[in-house]
Amino acid sequence: MCRTQETLDHEAVFAAKSNAVGVPTEVLSAEEVRRRDPGIDYAIAGAVMFTKDAHLDPRELVKLLTSEIQRLGGRIVWNAEVTGWRREGARLKAAVTTAGEFAGETFVLAAGAWSPAAAEALGLRIPMQAGKGYSMRLPHPVQRPKYCSLLMEARVAVTPMGDALTVGGTMEITGNDLSVNPARVRGIRKAFVKYYPAFKESDFTELPVWSGLRPCPPDGMPYLGRTRSAENLVVATGHSMMGLSLGPVTGEIVAQLVCGEATSVALSEVDPDRHA
Repeated sequence: MCRTQETLDHEAVFAAKSNAVGVPTEVLSAEEVRRRDPGIDYAIAGAVMFTKDAHLDPRELVKLLTSEIQRLGGRIVWNAEVTGWRREGARLKAAVTTAGEFAGETFVLAAGAWSPAAAEALGLRIPMQAGKGYSMRLPHPVQRPKYCSLLMEARVAVTPMGDALTVGGTMEITGNDLSVNPARVRGIRKAFVKYYPAFKESDFTELPVWSGLRPCPPDGMPYLGRTRSAENLVVATGHSMMGLSLGPVTGEIVAQLVCGEATSVALSEVDPDRHA
């Protein structure tokens, strides 16, 4: 969503490049947006629609994944912090945690913004910044847009989830600190109501604020693959703001690595040892 024609013109150039590489997009005027989503008040110049994009509720996804893992015989240990590793020669024998040791044949390091700390004990350097973002979930919105959107000038994301509406954004660099910065949250609210004038900032004042950390490598590329630091370790982390988008293919590649199969894509660009 673009509030100004200048931004829309800029995004239209990007849309043309996307179409050229097979990612279908449409550049829409404000009136065309309203026709696609009738009954919603938009204060915009227009938008670029990525027609193959989709969205989901991550909370429901995690619930379903948890249920499926347990159905297949997997065990999930909650609130167990990795504090070290036990190894024999070039192989890891166990992860040492606050809930005890967990032995295994193969280990996968996929700890998001906390991955560098877990890797450090192995002599593995995976530089990363934690990019903090916030979101608020409005349970009974006065209007519920059909589509998720990025408010381009404000860098705010709007996502319908069931009967609710989630609004979030910002990229705050504060280490692994999950505390909430009220000024950042106010900025999200102020920006949102400029694009959606049927809402008021006061709609959000009593809502709890969720904060989370995006694992952001310096070159923007994730860390995915085996590493010289331990022959039975697979690294899968550093997906920045693309975790849900890249999660499924990452899981497929990790499974191929664990099972000793050839990977479906080359991994040289995402080598976990590239900053060693």
